Formats: sequence, structure tokens, C-alpha cells
Amino acid sequence: MQTIVRNGTNVSLYYLTDSKTVAITSTETTISEGGTPELIIQDCTTSDATLHTGVDEQAAYWGWKYKHDGSSWSANTDFKGSIELTSDINDSVTTIPVVNTNPFTASGTVQIGDEKITYTGVDGTNLTGCTRGTASTDAASYTSGDTVTQI
Repeated sequence: MQTIVRNGTNVSLYYLTDSKTVAITSTETTISEGGTPELIIQDCTTSDATLHTGVDEQAAYWGWKYKHDGSSWSANTDFKGSIELTSDINDSVTTIPVVNTNPFTASGTVQIGDEKITYTGVDGTNLTGCTRGTASTDAASYTSGDTVTQI
């Protein structure tokens, strides 16, 4: 595996398989496979990005969630993930269905609309053990597609 990190912060911007060819130049980064360019990134150049190869697998990877210093992964404590609900929920459910749990920490607090919700775990594509209406907010119903943001 390989990752492109932002110089100075070591924040991992992209996490790629070894089959991808990465060329970071003074004007752009090109990601290719089999000689065919798949992605050209204009704001990722030799002056502000570094490629690390042979990195350990990061199963819960999500862009900007982790840092890599060239030898190991660490959490990016400034990262606040967000993703959408996959179905409608009422104001009393204790499991929150999301598109993907990788943007979130193993437990914590999220916000949907004005409501803050604590959760104690993640399971597949669900935030589990949810306590609704925390921090003096009111529990409410939400619609599939509404944004869930880590706070």
C-alpha cells in the first residue's frame, strides 16, 4: 500500500494499492494504473506532498482521518468526519444507519441538524449505543441523506 501525505502535517490525502503508479511533479500529481491516468491532482505537488510506499494496511481508512510519518499511522486529531444517513430515523432510535462508518472514531459524538448524539460503537454501517439529544439539544426525526458530522 502507499499513501500521499501533505508535507508539514503528514495528513494522508490518498491511500492507494501498490498497483497504482503515482507521479508527483512540481505542477501536479498523476495517479495511473497500467499506464492510464486515473486522477490528476493540481494542488498536490513536490513542494507540498510526499509519497510513502510500503505502508501498513489501514482498514478504516478515510481521507484526512489519519497521518502517516513514513513509518506508522496515527490519528489526525483535527479530523471531523461526515457522511449521510442511509434511511429515515425517528427521535428515539439508538442505532444510526450511515453510508460508511470509516469517517468516524470508534465512539464519540455526532451532530445531525441541531441535535447532538453520543454513540458508544460502530458496527458495519451503523453508529450504535446512541444517546439522543445530548448537550441540551432536542432529539428529532431525520431523513435519509441528511448529514451526520463528528463533533
